Amino acid sequence: MTNQSHTDIRISVLIPMRNEKAYVRGCLDSVIGQIADRSDVEILAIDGASTDGTDEIVRAYAARDERIQLVENPQGIVPTGMNLALARARGRYVIRLDCHATYAPDYLDACVAVLERTGADNVGGYIETLPGSESDVGRAIAVATSHRFGVGGSAFRIGGQEAEVDTVPFGAFRRSVFDTVGLYDERLARNQDIELNARIRAHGGRIIISPKIRLQYYNRGTFAGLCDQAFHNGLWNPYTVWLVGGGLSIRHFVPMLFVMSLLACGGAAFAFPLAGWAFMGIVSLYVVSAASMAMSAALKKRCPRLAPLVFAAFVLLHLAYGIGSLCGVITAPIRFGRPGRRKPFGTPTKDGC
Repeated sequence: MTNQSHTDIRISVLIPMRNEKAYVRGCLDSVIGQIADRSDVEILAIDGASTDGTDEIVRAYAARDERIQLVENPQGIVPTGMNLALARARGRYVIRLDCHATYAPDYLDACVAVLERTGADNVGGYIETLPGSESDVGRAIAVATSHRFGVGGSAFRIGGQEAEVDTVPFGAFRRSVFDTVGLYDERLARNQDIELNARIRAHGGRIIISPKIRLQYYNRGTFAGLCDQAFHNGLWNPYTVWLVGGGLSIRHFVPMLFVMSLLACGGAAFAFPLAGWAFMGIVSLYVVSAASMAMSAALKKRCPRLAPLVFAAFVLLHLAYGIGSLCGVITAPIRFGRPGRRKPFGTPTKDGC
């Protein structure tokens, strides 16, 4: 393969990862398989100080394919890694992938085609959620996290038509968008993609989701893993608002409102019997809704035995997420001090510098 020059590169693929030994080969293979002998693509694998040998696997791939580079990210969080890689990226298009996923054989070309056809600044596809384990629990979690009752307004997890949206999974960008809106906010261990997309829209940019862009994502395979993921996702919602002053919508806080209503009515029930009835009403309505949705989802998968596990996944997902958000509201002032709207890392100044 010939050496790549700056002008040769059309697409820069950025893949942040940390302790992804079980998934990194599948991810890299799904990318390499769609670029064959092309020399206009570079792959920047961003390792966040892995301790399981992920970086050694990437080095082995890089030794065989000069299009692959290992970018070391000592701070270990996605936004710092993405910014390090963006400083090296040479492509006109930047396609951010996730190591916990595999991609359709035409994924990269589909992203570029949608970007060019729509004129959007960022595009992405609908996720097909796969079990993180072959157990019934893993399958139930995959069902719950791809069902509207489980994930609410996260359209990219459910499916649909091509449309303008507020965010997409991972994202394929025109490189110039980062010159306009700035880099990833390095304060955000999570929600950095959502916050970046909010900035893009604030600058008049458009974000498009398309069914022509296809990927498969491996969700958590255990209830413990689901709870940990949901808790931290919820935790970072108030943190994000506290740090940047916005970037999220009300749907991100619905689970917290649910948990707060349970705590408020449950606590007040000791003094006010009516509050106890309200508590029972909320719980009953939720249980009936979750149970009916779980059964419907399990029957749709032609596996009715999964219904109790899907129900449990709904409950754990919503409670863990809501509790995480409530903890975020309580701890944000302690963890970060005064709220503010400090410019995100790399935001251009008025003179463009």
